[in-house]
Amino acid sequence: MSAVRGGVAIAWVLALVAVFLCPLPESGAQVVVDQVPAVAGSEENDVVSGTSTGEGASEADLPEMGSDSASEPTGEPQDKVATSASAAALPPEELNEERAEALRESVAQAEAVVAQARVGEDVDARVRAFLKDRLVEEPGSRVAMRELVAASLFYALREARAVSAQTLVDRRTEALQAVEAALQSQREAASQVDQEAAERLERSQRAQEAARLAVEQTRERERQERDAQIRQVLAREREIAEELLAISEQEGEQIRSIVEERRQSEATFSERRVEVEEGMTRPDGELAGVVRQTLMYRRGARDDVKRTVQGYRSAERQVANLKPRLDEARRELEQLIQEVGREPSTELATRRLALAKLQVELAEQRLQIAQDVRDARQARNEVNLQRRAFFDESLEAMFPRLGAEARAMMLSPRSDSAWRDALEGVRVGVLLTVDTLEERWKQISDPGTMLTSVAFWGWVMGVFWRVIAILIALWFAREYGPRAVQWGLSQLLVRRALRKAAGGLIKASQVLRALIVPAVLYLAATHMTDYLVGALPELAYARWVIDAVTIYVIVMRVVKTLALPRGEEAGTASGFPSAAAVAQAHTLDALAQGGLVEESRARRLVRSVRVVLSFWLLSHYVPLTVWELTGPSVIWWLADRVFWVALVVLVYTVLWWWRDDIAQGFERLAGERLPRATVIVREHRNRPYGVLLIGLASIYVAGAELVRWVRAYVVETELSRQFSNFIFRKKIEIQRREGGVAEVPEAAQSTVPERYRAFFVDRPLFDEAFRVERRGVADAIAARRETWMKVRRKGSMAIVGEAGLGKTSELVDVVSAWPAAHGPVQYATLAQKISGEPAALEFIAQLFHLPEVPTCREEAVEWLRRTPPRTIVLDDCHHLFLRHIGGFRAVDLFLDVVHITDDHHFWVLVFNRFAWSYLNRVRARKHYFGLVHEVAPWSEQQIQQLVRSRDAKVDLPISFTDLVVAHQSGEFSYEVIKTANGYFRLLHEFSQGNPRVALTFWLRSLRMDASGSLQVGLFSRPTTAVQQSLTDQYLFALAAIVQHGSLNAQQVARITNSDRGFCETAINFLYESDILEVCQRQGRATLSTLYFRAVLRQLRDANFLYE
Repeated sequence: MSAVRGGVAIAWVLALVAVFLCPLPESGAQVVVDQVPAVAGSEENDVVSGTSTGEGASEADLPEMGSDSASEPTGEPQDKVATSASAAALPPEELNEERAEALRESVAQAEAVVAQARVGEDVDARVRAFLKDRLVEEPGSRVAMRELVAASLFYALREARAVSAQTLVDRRTEALQAVEAALQSQREAASQVDQEAAERLERSQRAQEAARLAVEQTRERERQERDAQIRQVLAREREIAEELLAISEQEGEQIRSIVEERRQSEATFSERRVEVEEGMTRPDGELAGVVRQTLMYRRGARDDVKRTVQGYRSAERQVANLKPRLDEARRELEQLIQEVGREPSTELATRRLALAKLQVELAEQRLQIAQDVRDARQARNEVNLQRRAFFDESLEAMFPRLGAEARAMMLSPRSDSAWRDALEGVRVGVLLTVDTLEERWKQISDPGTMLTSVAFWGWVMGVFWRVIAILIALWFAREYGPRAVQWGLSQLLVRRALRKAAGGLIKASQVLRALIVPAVLYLAATHMTDYLVGALPELAYARWVIDAVTIYVIVMRVVKTLALPRGEEAGTASGFPSAAAVAQAHTLDALAQGGLVEESRARRLVRSVRVVLSFWLLSHYVPLTVWELTGPSVIWWLADRVFWVALVVLVYTVLWWWRDDIAQGFERLAGERLPRATVIVREHRNRPYGVLLIGLASIYVAGAELVRWVRAYVVETELSRQFSNFIFRKKIEIQRREGGVAEVPEAAQSTVPERYRAFFVDRPLFDEAFRVERRGVADAIAARRETWMKVRRKGSMAIVGEAGLGKTSELVDVVSAWPAAHGPVQYATLAQKISGEPAALEFIAQLFHLPEVPTCREEAVEWLRRTPPRTIVLDDCHHLFLRHIGGFRAVDLFLDVVHITDDHHFWVLVFNRFAWSYLNRVRARKHYFGLVHEVAPWSEQQIQQLVRSRDAKVDLPISFTDLVVAHQSGEFSYEVIKTANGYFRLLHEFSQGNPRVALTFWLRSLRMDASGSLQVGLFSRPTTAVQQSLTDQYLFALAAIVQHGSLNAQQVARITNSDRGFCETAINFLYESDILEVCQRQGRATLSTLYFRAVLRQLRDANFLYE
């Protein structure tokens, strides 16, 4: 319940922070109920039990446990009572022997089932092998397929049965081993107790004979003696001897009574234990009677614990009182020996010395008997504690299964018996706690024994060395922990892919730095506690305190690190300035200073988390402490309900703190949809009853944010799209196997009319007929130019994207819509390769219409500064270089001119993505530009709009019915729409957002049917046989063409250092294989759209491309 309560509290704080609960340790103070554990099999419903062993006390100190309630009716079925009675009639050892024998028989039966299942598995394996061979011979045989599926199912069922039977064998074997081990332990314990009792009885008999002989001798001497003084001493000797005889006889009777009572107590407890364990196997609805009987047995066990604890304390006090008497008797004996000597010369002195020795012997005998009684009571107390723990654990095990009647019996505040049980549990718990504290204090107050113990000093040295190790670990954590985190952060930020998530990495490193010391302290505290528990078991409860403090410290440090503004990180390693600079740019301090994170809201967040976390810890550990003290009781129920009531106050308080933020969020999310509700929340949020409205608004805000989060990080993710496309492809493959038309063959593609194909020609768009709205490039240019107009520096930007993404179309749109107020704009395209500085200078002169060609870079810069300012948009700038020695001079000169004159002219240069990656890999050139804008791939909706806008211009109906896998009556239209969406998702995934590839494969998906409609099928992918057979020389040539956009044979030969004849042959071969397209006018080869994705994937996998 506390977990539910904590979850509700955290939800009402609008998921301000995620609170993670460390696993809590098991209670180290629980004692083993018996040497024989209860073992219940889930299938056989058999219960294995044992009895407790322990030594009893005297008749007055050890009454029968719960004898007044044993005869009360239990309301159980007669057969169960008879079974329990018959089981209890047997001695405990025979009872365990019978159950061990029953387990042996069940193990043998289960092993037989396993063997039979294994034989069946062999037969099934042979049948499946035969059916597989038959299916290979007859691939289209449905009968063979059905039989193979049926045989596989039978095989799986038999395998599951064998595994289940083997699991049952293992479980019952473990239970049998546990019972046999416990039975042996029980025999040894009983034998040891009986042996101790026999030794005590023999010692008592010898003492009786010696005392009886002493009585007879003193009586005889007393009759014969005539001296009055000696007769008086002899009379005292006789009285002491008679007292010794009486004490010895009493000790013998006590020993016999203890042994007999121990056996009777064990038999009674075994009967009750069997009854409880058998009752726990009943259905949940029949547990009320079992709970009632267990409660009565627990009351008796608690009464026994109280009596044995009191008797044990009384025996301790008696032993403490007898020790001074023995010391006094020994002192008197020593004084008399000093007075008369060890061999007195007179008869009177001899008799006085004998009397003093008898007094010492009497004191020793009394002390020995008192110690024996104390030991017996202590042993009986330990046994009673185990029995009480057994009944407590039985009730706790049944508690989750109890119905309303049984719960009311234990938890109802109106039940007198429930209150008596709860208060009695508190009294027993307090009594045991006080007894434990007194025992520990006695050990501490007697340091002489500890200081002379080798084991104690070994334990102290263990503590000392652990403290030293903990201090060293803390020093390393404080000194080197932050440095290690900083070094790891720097290594991560070196990677290009991870630099995109630099902000998240910085936050994670800050959190990790804040948690290093608390984590080391937690590990040290738990290790030290585990070591100390071996000597002080009571310290097991200290783990609760350690866990609670650790949870509080860790959560609060995480929240403060993420939310509160912080100064510059201390202790930053000087060897990593780049990472520090990145951290400085991404810390929350910069966000707070920019107004994105308000400090007041951050502190309110920390305060809210502190309150919620403190409440959650209290609501968990306070009822847990009460449960440990009283078990499931009415006091525990009240403590739990108190925290449920406190939860309402907590929710009210937190909502009151956040009322303004919740109202603003509700107005932002629901202002247009629920205007009336928005006004009510805003106007009534500061009133006491307005918290209810804030609560409802918080639910709406949390739900809206959850939907947005799920849509952004679950539904609309690349992984979810890939999974959806995988399901769609599998459906199409199933349809193909069942004979449906799914993939459009090559011959059917020629039936698509030319007037339809004309709308899908790959060319830049110079009109608005088919344009899809994409503002990425235009917005980037506008934003960069606006910044440039303010500072008049860094007036250049690079547009980077792969071929076919529509860069040229977007640039044409930007140039055509260029405002006159921004000055003149000039658009140009590099149509051929430019190699060398003279060619670059000549191109600059042509671009700006200079009267003469500059002779060097400085002259070109001077000429450009004389021209009026303008905006230059230059497409296909990857033609400025060739990948050979000296092939970068043109691009270096051109970029130098651009960089020097970007305060006068505004430059927009467009590059092929692979050419740009290679240029920056050879030598970084990003610093030439004020902005590098990467053109994003098209979305699924944009790809679909691209196709649909062209379809609308042709009066040919488009049908997706061939791709519909299955449908029900009345749902065909819905299935068609769903299939169309699935097709476009698949097309988007295959084209990776490239519109040129998407249009090409859209045409490959169409065929004309008999009715004159264009049917859409699964597009046919080009064959990869030729592509996979290419050698490395061909791949080098392909990589050069991809990196440069387009090349002729001579340029390929120069770049790859190959023979021109081979390059011409390779281009011709790849052209005939449809892998390349060749411009007949210029002789330049480019990668064909048909093989665009396949070739890029192959070149990436073979590491021929730089990205």
